[in-house]
Amino acid sequence: MYMTMEDIQEKYDGQWIYMVNCRKNEHGSIIGGEVLLAAKSQGELYQRMALIEKKRGPSFVGYAGKIPEGVAFL
Repeated sequence: MYMTMEDIQEKYDGQWIYMVNCRKNEHGSIIGGEVLLAAKSQGELYQRMALIEKKRGPSFVGYAGKIPEGVAFL
């Protein structure tokens, strides 16, 4: 089911998410999509993603919620 990023951040706060069928705004930022998986740790998410064999279109992996203190993303 399609969700906006605002709804995703609220529902999956503090979790890593794997999204497909993402929509972008005119600046190229993800504005929504379908969350296939959510997990408390990045490692758990990647393990679960490895089980998905079927390609489902454009996808996104990210962290929903406020970035914890001491964490940086590249």
